This record gives sequence, C-alpha cells and structure tokens, in this order.
Amino acid sequence: MNTIKPLLIIVLFLLYNLTHLQGQQLTQYGKSDTLSIKSQIFNSDRKVILTKSLMGKSDTLARKTVIYFDADDTNINGTVLQSADNLTATGEMPKSNLVGILQVDRNTEFLEKDKLAAFLVKELIPYLKANQYDTQKITLIGHSFGGYFATYLYLTNNELFNSCIAVSPAYWPNKKDLFNDLNSLGNNTISGDFYMAIGNKRWDDISITKYIDEMDRLLTKHQRQIRYRLNRLDGFSHNATPTVGIGLGLGYVFDLWEWQNILQEQERRLKSSPDFWGHLEIKADALYHLKRYPEAKEGYLKSLHFLINDKEEQKESIRTASKRLKEKIKKCK
Repeated sequence: MNTIKPLLIIVLFLLYNLTHLQGQQLTQYGKSDTLSIKSQIFNSDRKVILTKSLMGKSDTLARKTVIYFDADDTNINGTVLQSADNLTATGEMPKSNLVGILQVDRNTEFLEKDKLAAFLVKELIPYLKANQYDTQKITLIGHSFGGYFATYLYLTNNELFNSCIAVSPAYWPNKKDLFNDLNSLGNNTISGDFYMAIGNKRWDDISITKYIDEMDRLLTKHQRQIRYRLNRLDGFSHNATPTVGIGLGLGYVFDLWEWQNILQEQERRLKSSPDFWGHLEIKADALYHLKRYPEAKEGYLKSLHFLINDKEEQKESIRTASKRLKEKIKKCK
C-alpha cells in the first residue's frame, strides 16, 4: 500500500473549497464550452463539456486528452478542472484537453455499458480527432459507477483508453463481470497506467472494499505490463474521495511524463554546474523512474563522488546524503 502525499491532499482540499466558495479560477485552462452531438446511437442529442488548456506561442507539444464522467455533477466537474489546472501549473501533468461526459440516465448508461461505449468510440472520438484532439492513449476518470465503466473501457479497448483513474469504483454489478474480463486477459494484452482509490469512512466505501481488494489482487498480477497503484484514502467517505483521488490519479498517470521533463531540466542545469552533486542525484532519480537503471546507478555514483569532495557541505549533511545515495545505488539492479 502506498502512502499519500499529505501536502498534495491539503492543497487539493483547499483548492476544492476555494473553487466552490469563490467561483472557479483557472490559470492554465480556458472557458469551458458545452458541445451538443446528435447521437444516432442514443437517438438524441448528447452533451459534453470541452475545456482546452491555454497554449503559449512557444508551445509545440500536442495536448493530451482526458475524458471524465459525471460532468453534470458540479463537484466532480469542478474537482477535475481545478486539479488539472493546479497540476499543469506546477508541471506535474501536460497541458491537456478535458472532455466531460454529461450523463442522462446514469445507472443505465454505466451498468449496461454498450450504448455509452459505442457513443464514445463511434461518435465522440471521431469528432475529437477531426478537431485536432489527441486521440492516442486517452486517460479516463470515473467515480463509483463511473469508475466501473471507466475500468470496463480500459480493459476492453486498451489501445484507445490507455490510462484509467477509478475513484471508489463499484465493481459489484453485473455479477462482477469485470473480474471475468480481467481474468480472461493474457499477458501483454493491456498496457498503460491504472490508478485506483478507495475511502474507509461510512458504509458506501466500506461495503465495496472487498471488491476493491479482489480487483487489487488481479491488477497486481499484471504489474509487468501496466503501471498500477492503489491508494487507500484514510478518513474519506465515498462522496469525498474524488476531492483528493482525482488529483492523485492525474499525478500518478502522468508521473513518467513529469520525470522525463525533470531529466531534461537537470541536464540543462548540469551544463552550467557539472560538478553539483544535487543536480546529479535528481537526474539519476529521473533515470531510475524511467527504468534506465544502469544510467541511474552511474549518476548516483557520480553524485556520491562529488558530494564527498564538496568542501562547502557540512559533515552531517554529507553523512545524511551519502546514506541516501548508497541506498539508491543498491536499488539499481
């Protein structure tokens, strides 16, 4: 079980409250637009909320696409937008296009699955692609039944939906069909990132914990093919878990993107300070998380060498940092 960054929880919780008390203040994203699509699958108009990140003149990278469900829930919608805004501003996720799906008949759409899945794949995705959205390796966010549906899409259409954030997902419906879907998958049939969170306060989350535990065991078996994490949100109830789970999930699925940026940043800094052990350690951290273990080990060894010979560092600081670096070197197998 992974520990949660307390500071991130506090920041997101404060941002959540500020959003609802003062009105949503976004710095990295433009005004949300509501799009109406004439759906032949539903034989009716379907609405989605589109929120694009602001792009500077020097921006050349394609924006990622994040699709989230229950966008008609103001709490969910506000939390997704504010979390993405904060993480984009701090360089912990790429600039993205956020696509919110408004539910009409929520339980039927999520639990019967076929129509909503067909609407996304056959009608919404072609629209997004035609309008220059990145439709490769889309990230999904869902809460409760929305988490159930997001997981279904991730397992059954993994090439398109390559990352999934399932917050307090309800895996008990339809005779636990998702467990059968996951059990039937062979090696190398799914890839990407999967983040799951569950609270422990009030019956709504306590009652579904055994299903989360079962899904955890199954997903852990696929950890050679996917990046997977389960966070247990101590003290949070079912309806409160999105407040922190969405931000933590976005931070997790874009973690490798962030480490790649950190690597490039440290390489730039080392050009002017090639002997500074601190930049070498952080560069090696990035290489380690990117699974470039031999290069990471070499970086830690260089960092340790320059640390020991750093005459400006206090002896106690050198001892502490040396111990940390030696532990990191051991992990680079």
